[in-house]
Amino acid sequence: MLDEWFETGDTEKLFDRSGKSNPYCLLSCGPVKHRSRTIHDGGSDPVWDQSFLFEIPDGVPELSVSVYDSERNGRDESMGVTVIPLAPLYMNRQIEPTKYKVQLPNGHFHGELVLRLKFFPKVHHGQLTLHLVKGHNLLDADVFDKSDPYAIITCHKQKLKSRVIDNGGSNPNWDQTFAFTIDSEITEVLIKLFDRDTFTADDLLGTAIVPLHKVFAEGYVPPMDYKVLGKQGQPQEEVTVGLKYAPKI
Repeated sequence: MLDEWFETGDTEKLFDRSGKSNPYCLLSCGPVKHRSRTIHDGGSDPVWDQSFLFEIPDGVPELSVSVYDSERNGRDESMGVTVIPLAPLYMNRQIEPTKYKVQLPNGHFHGELVLRLKFFPKVHHGQLTLHLVKGHNLLDADVFDKSDPYAIITCHKQKLKSRVIDNGGSNPNWDQTFAFTIDSEITEVLIKLFDRDTFTADDLLGTAIVPLHKVFAEGYVPPMDYKVLGKQGQPQEEVTVGLKYAPKI
């Protein structure tokens, strides 16, 4: 479920040269569509201050907002469109008022729409199977020897540990599966990679976040690479993970 708060706009009018435009918006997210109210004589700085609720299936990738000028005589004319990727929203649950560029009918960009977004995840009930395949060019924490990598996988309040790959180095091959019971608003799985040390604390090699909206929607996601971030947030290489979800009947 997606709740969208539509604050204000700043779009330049291209068509109505004799007076101010009467802008309204058509909002589309997956199969759900909404229309804003028309701001009569709103011109290039309309203020809608409206909220819209979209109940959408898992994995809808984007929200589209098309701006039109309402004409009393003749066909309403397009003032532009903005397309908003929803992946950051799925991850963060909320995006504070943000300016999005408007693409005009001629392909150029001019003006902005300001939107605030909230995401209310659907509660899923079932079993998630995660296939931890391997790592690619991971940080090697040991100076004089290859690292001994392992993974801690967190799914909501459940944590599971992979086996340690002795001398696995930068390219460990786990080929392990893990089963998690899903009964919450979970949207992602967190994978933390460590190097096992004998005499000191284990070193954190990096962290990967695996979004779940696609597997909830399709039931299966084949093994694919997910970016690993280092301790300071610096991008490294990838970890390969496959997903399978079986809803509770």
